[in-house]
Amino acid sequence: MGNLKSMSPCTKIVNGRKITTKGIVQSGQERVEVEEDDRIKSLMINGKERLPP
Repeated sequence: MGNLKSMSPCTKIVNGRKITTKGIVQSGQERVEVEEDDRIKSLMINGKERLPP
């Protein structure tokens, strides 16, 4: 089977900052990334908080 990737991004401007939330499902793994001004601020994998890179 192929490697299917589903991504749903949402971008908002809050107090002059660009906040982007990305929901990504790939190979049965769910990731939620929150970026502030193009820097990762939060990362969750399968519902567990991870340290951003």
